[in-house]
Amino acid sequence: MSLEDTLYDIGRVAEEAVIKAGNKIRKLAFPTPSKSPPRFPLSSRIMRAKTFTIHELISLHLQLCFMAYLAANFLIILLGGKPVHVLSVAVPYFIYLRYVLIRHGSFLIEEKPYRVFYYGISTISFLAFLGYSLLRLTSPEIYHHYAYVSAIAIVVLAFRHYFKATFGRDHTYGVVEEVRNDLVRVFIHDDIAANVKPGLYWLPAVPEAEPGRVVKVLVEDRAFRSARPSRILEVYLDQSSQSSTEPKEETE
Repeated sequence: MSLEDTLYDIGRVAEEAVIKAGNKIRKLAFPTPSKSPPRFPLSSRIMRAKTFTIHELISLHLQLCFMAYLAANFLIILLGGKPVHVLSVAVPYFIYLRYVLIRHGSFLIEEKPYRVFYYGISTISFLAFLGYSLLRLTSPEIYHHYAYVSAIAIVVLAFRHYFKATFGRDHTYGVVEEVRNDLVRVFIHDDIAANVKPGLYWLPAVPEAEPGRVVKVLVEDRAFRSARPSRILEVYLDQSSQSSTEPKEETE
């Protein structure tokens, strides 16, 4: 191969790489709703032993991204990072968070609560870490640190109260998977509004609760823990709007 051909191949590869990078940057900056469900390879591998739905996959992916964001900020604070380091982590995180919610938000069963929750808690976390990094630069007394942490805790509790008052529900919905004697096994999706984890729950049987039917389930709120489904409130006999489900992993 001549030198001219070699240089041409190098130029072509570089051009293709620039075009691909430009396309990815454009998609991140200006996301549009996707008609195809997401894959999320890492999150999918974590759920590989389970058969949850796309809704659960997106919810898990959002949780993992937020946990990674918190871990990165804790590491920055631990290593004595400056505000610019907090910003350097926050910018790509918020860009990606916005991308996921816009690109794949339509696959969530109820999109708005998830959008408000993750934007809200992420913004509070960003301001908390940024403020702490700024506070540490002034070398205040120890009681200033305690007061700041207390103020952040109050803000978090206020946001929790707002979210529950706005989106909170004392019920959720599920699909009957199995009927056994006086019990029915119901699959319940991840429901951030009802604070319920996804999985299969054994509940007292009620009339007309047959496999495949959608049911309304009462949940019992527990302080600083996920709510617990307790009993079936209503069975929906009209299944015209029900989507098919597969057996899901059981929740103890």
